[in-house]
Amino acid sequence: MFAVTGAVHSVEDIHDAVRRMEEGAALCYDQLAIAVDLITAPDAAVTLRNLAAAARRRAKTFSGTASAPTDTARMEPPFPADGLELDNWQVLELALDMEYAMLTHLEILEALAETDTGRAEATKMAERKRLHLAELDVRQSKYPAPADFPE
Repeated sequence: MFAVTGAVHSVEDIHDAVRRMEEGAALCYDQLAIAVDLITAPDAAVTLRNLAAAARRRAKTFSGTASAPTDTARMEPPFPADGLELDNWQVLELALDMEYAMLTHLEILEALAETDTGRAEATKMAERKRLHLAELDVRQSKYPAPADFPE
């Protein structure tokens, strides 16, 4: 889903990678919201749209970076909605999976950064992502896990 391409010479390189990562996350959340709408799960769709909006706000923070924005909306779900059953807990589980992938991406940027300033910036962003993960985890804990979910 996310890739680090090229060298990580500067803070701007880190910001550029983070912007692209957040744009990709926003697109995925939007696509999932479309699928969830098709199965008439309005609370879950609202959660996904809020996550997409938050990812877009984070991406705009880094809009002055080197490469052009890549976010283009696809108006179709990423998979057929027939037989799809998602509730709020499962939607937040998908979000947690995506956010953990983004944390891994940030940790890779931190390891690849060639300067102390770049490493410090990647570390700061990884800490913010950990806080976001903790928030999502608390939100998820307010919903019952599916009966077939392994403890």
